[in-house]
Amino acid sequence: MNGTRRHWAALPVVAAGLTWAGWAAVAAAAGTVADGVALWLVATSGLLLAVGLAGVVLAFDWAYQFPGGEGAALAAVGALSFAVGQALRLVRGEGGLTTSFLAPGVLALVAGSLLLAAGLVRARRLPPWIGVSLFVGTVLFLGFNRVPALALPVGLAWVAVGSHLWRHPDRPADHLEPSAVGR
Repeated sequence: MNGTRRHWAALPVVAAGLTWAGWAAVAAAAGTVADGVALWLVATSGLLLAVGLAGVVLAFDWAYQFPGGEGAALAAVGALSFAVGQALRLVRGEGGLTTSFLAPGVLALVAGSLLLAAGLVRARRLPPWIGVSLFVGTVLFLGFNRVPALALPVGLAWVAVGSHLWRHPDRPADHLEPSAVGR
């Protein structure tokens, strides 16, 4: 794999994290997660995250070789469903088809993010603090309906994941877990 392809895979993850953080800021300022601008930002973020995570799985040959690597694929599917649900919410409002995309999307995004975060900490392909921040940010995201600012940490964690992959596409963290080396 060439460096350009690997760099491409990380950019949408960074952009998704930035738009996710923007969504959290707009939602916190507006006091609601259902504002038109906020819904547009979160739908864009979900789409970018789905593209970025799919790119990471396809471009980084080690993505499925560490514990929790499957979480990236699950989170990508969840992010896409979440994005479609938010776009439908923007166009059609609450209920019906919107909920059919949002509910499973959030579940898959959260489950995949938690699996990926645990795998990143365990395998040490990225610095462990990135996996910990993704895990904590994902757990905090579960309370965003009551406090919209709680969605901010997971957006910043995705920025950290993507920016580390952008800067170090071929080099994992300096200290690999022995069980991750032989996979």
